Amino acid sequence: MSGCSFAGKDIGVPDLPQNAPSFESEYFEDSGETVFRYGGRSYSYFGRLNGSMSKNSFNECLGYVDDDMDTRMYSLTEDPLNNYLMIRHTGGIMDQPEFLRADDTKNKDIFTPSYIKSGSYESWSSSGIHYGMQSVSIGLVCNTENIRSITYEADINGTSAFSGGVEYANKSTIRKGDLFTLDFNELELADKAVAGEVFNISLRFNVTDAEGTVHEVDGTYSRDMMFGASLNGLEIRADGNGRYYLLEDI
Repeated sequence: MSGCSFAGKDIGVPDLPQNAPSFESEYFEDSGETVFRYGGRSYSYFGRLNGSMSKNSFNECLGYVDDDMDTRMYSLTEDPLNNYLMIRHTGGIMDQPEFLRADDTKNKDIFTPSYIKSGSYESWSSSGIHYGMQSVSIGLVCNTENIRSITYEADINGTSAFSGGVEYANKSTIRKGDLFTLDFNELELADKAVAGEVFNISLRFNVTDAEGTVHEVDGTYSRDMMFGASLNGLEIRADGNGRYYLLEDI
């Protein structure tokens, strides 16, 4: 009877992949930490489950732990940066998952899925968590006519980071004077920007006119910012001779 009560309890949870690897733990006596290695990073125990989590939070089963095929390691849907991994034993209904955190995030404040609570591990005592994806925002005004879309390339601290763009859903031309808010969150900035620290963001723009011709916008927008900051006053203008340029109204 008790065996039947477990049936189907893992439906929807990713199963072991073919040729799944075993992640071997390493215990370091000097620090008292147990370390696992995945994706070129080292991870150690950080915390336990806070309340409950959805099966949709199991992103991928990466393999099993210490040659025990019932103790498995998972990546998390809500943490695409893989700053956290989960270890969960599949053999018993009362077993609670444990969460590993990447050691390169020590002494940092990072985005953390809400179902993870920190444990009492001394090595993580100065490392922070927050439960909202932090971002910076920049207000951009299209102060010219006959533009269908605006695209941008972004550098963080001098390193190419990501690209994006804005346009109307119906592909019509953008109204002169329309304001767009460009939000850049931790996922887009990846490991190139750290919460609580200043970083430089540089943006270069192109515009596509109503005829489909792409024009480079003269000028680069460059500012030192921190997560949580918001700036306005950036405009794209035209000089009437086919040239588009950036204007900062500060």
